[in-house]
Amino acid sequence: MARLLPYPKPPAPPLSPTKSISASPKTALLVESDKSLLSFFRRFLTDEGYAVRTAANSEEGLRLYRDCAPFMVVFIDYWVRQRNGMGIDWLAPQIHGVGLAKAIREINPSQGMIIAALDYQNAGEVPRPRELMDIPLLTDIRNFHLCSLLEKIEVERAIEALTPSELLRLRQFADFRLRGLGRAARGRTGGDLLGEALLGTLIGAETTRKGRHWNKDVDFVRHLTGAMQSISNCWKRQFKDTEAYLISEFPIRDAEGHEHSPLDNVASGDAAADQLLIEKDEEDRVLTIFKDDPEATQVLQGLLDGLKKTEIMARSGLDKKKLAATERRIRVKLLGRTNGGSMGEKHGR
Repeated sequence: MARLLPYPKPPAPPLSPTKSISASPKTALLVESDKSLLSFFRRFLTDEGYAVRTAANSEEGLRLYRDCAPFMVVFIDYWVRQRNGMGIDWLAPQIHGVGLAKAIREINPSQGMIIAALDYQNAGEVPRPRELMDIPLLTDIRNFHLCSLLEKIEVERAIEALTPSELLRLRQFADFRLRGLGRAARGRTGGDLLGEALLGTLIGAETTRKGRHWNKDVDFVRHLTGAMQSISNCWKRQFKDTEAYLISEFPIRDAEGHEHSPLDNVASGDAAADQLLIEKDEEDRVLTIFKDDPEATQVLQGLLDGLKKTEIMARSGLDKKKLAATERRIRVKLLGRTNGGSMGEKHGR
């Protein structure tokens, strides 16, 4: 198992004052016209470990985005101002925060963004174009709300940053865990296990009461392997060995293309199972001998089912004379003689 896990990454060195801000793995662009709000958001993002660039209007924000990208998150005020031709900031009739978000999305459709619309009571009241409906909205400045929005963006970026080799190792680990589950996997695949770990991590970013929170002190690949181990263990605990087998669990075909179940070849635990199989084979052999004699077949089947003479006559429609004649044919073919009592008498009836 250990070979499937990547080596832990060394801690990142502190930023040098001469190093570009875009070199930091956690960078933010903050576009806010109100100075007090700008100060609050910048302090909050800095406390969360972000290196922050700030802009006071949409024009400056777009220039910084083009010059200093990539950013992990872009934080835009819904009512951000736009600079007019005289160099004076003013609030134009159109909403320039939304316009800036659309311009950034045209440059990078997968850019993580948060729009702050503090003049609205909830996100459903904020008018937005269709192409921006997936951008999370902030309608209050509660710290836990901000943290969950940032956490979700960080998880999305971490998922996008997974390399092909990391994804291959994760899938190999998922397949390994599924093989160990046996029937408890309930038909799930390694892809299902990896997908649940990713979904659980995204949910855990929004609420710590559900999902699987990613501790940033742990490498993301190691976090996912731990999540898959926990999920597969949970599947195993939920499975009960007494659950019935489903024929769909065994999609097996023989050489002629006929579908069958491996359970057909499972030995019985009954102590008399071998004797019962021998008797069944003998019954089939006898019935095959009389396959062209329907009356004899009916009589033999009645005897095998434990019926009395009167019950055999009622089922087959034979009278006493025809029943006696049929019994003689059976004795001749099986025993090679015509004398002796009736078959019913030989069977104790």
